Amino acid sequence: MITMDFFSKNKTKIINAGIILLAIFIALYLYSMQNQQLDTLVENKNEEIKKSEVIESLNRVEKRIDSYKQTFSRKDLGSVIGALTDIAKDTRVQVISVKPGAQQQYPEYIKTSFLIVVRVADYHALGQFISKVENYRDLFLVEDINISTVNNQTDKRAERNLDISLKISTITCL
Repeated sequence: MITMDFFSKNKTKIINAGIILLAIFIALYLYSMQNQQLDTLVENKNEEIKKSEVIESLNRVEKRIDSYKQTFSRKDLGSVIGALTDIAKDTRVQVISVKPGAQQQYPEYIKTSFLIVVRVADYHALGQFISKVENYRDLFLVEDINISTVNNQTDKRAERNLDISLKISTITCL
């Protein structure tokens, strides 16, 4: 009876407490559902950020490839000879002859060779010439060097020059 009296006197308080507890459980359930959705959204966001980083990386690679294609673009014979003679002038090297060599075609590129004969006064000038050729903005590869000395008998000082035969190659992307 004591419990019946307690329930009848506090009926509204008990119902209110029950409603409050029910509301708390519903709120906790909704809160946990929202947390799960939030976690899913955070994971999706992180995945999208990773995808964006990969896409940016691919864009940088594509830009590099385009710059390499420009570097390895087709060069005509005149521009190659002009570049080599300009380098020779800068390094006190006298160009004796330039002959186009063989073209080798590969699946990705074409390798064109040039046989060039130059005359230099000393090894220092030869080193400068080769260095400038290999560091030129267009890609040139010095593949073969043959050195021979030439005695100049017409000069009284017995000047010695070096005749250098070089095989220089350039690469062109297809």
